[in-house]
Amino acid sequence: MIIRLQHLFPVPLLLLWLSGCAVQPPAPSDSSLTQEISERNQQLSALNKWKILGRIAFIQADKRESASLNWRYEQDHNDNTRQRLDLTAPLGINVLHLESDNGRHVLEVDGEEYHSEDLDALIYSLTGLTLPTRALSYWLKGLAYLPQDKLSYDSVTRLPVKLTSLYDNRLWSVEYQNYQLVNQHRLATKFTITQAELNIKILVKKWTL
Repeated sequence: MIIRLQHLFPVPLLLLWLSGCAVQPPAPSDSSLTQEISERNQQLSALNKWKILGRIAFIQADKRESASLNWRYEQDHNDNTRQRLDLTAPLGINVLHLESDNGRHVLEVDGEEYHSEDLDALIYSLTGLTLPTRALSYWLKGLAYLPQDKLSYDSVTRLPVKLTSLYDNRLWSVEYQNYQLVNQHRLATKFTITQAELNIKILVKKWTL
């Protein structure tokens, strides 16, 4: 049975997402953020432990839903990965909690736990959303997940402005709209991820490395 988004996110926060932060990070064309592509790719490929706080919005033709986002990710030198993701509705109500440990995923929704080794399929079965979960940890850093992923770069800063990918035989597009300097890492803080009629907007209020 599919749990519809309105059950996961009872009160939309889209207007809060659109309002953004009080102080906007620099745009990609800010020359102070300039970094060579190969240097940045090498630097961020080595960044395997991070946390983001912000907001996420899911926009489709007939619905718009959003929530606060808290995502912690880490990968060790043996490529073992652990992550914890929380989506929170108003009044601090946790509507989705994910814990992953090296490919084993436990997703908690409405007090019920669901287990799977295929996170994409698990999320789709519960929400009806097709999400590129394996690729997102790369895409959020502005890195290709698949060898055939294509990136375009700002002419001044050489930072990514758009990524396209044929992930799971579906065409995905990621647009990077703002960057800031975090511990000498140039990281985007605003993303628009598109696949067919689904738009996912992510606003990062804080990167922690």
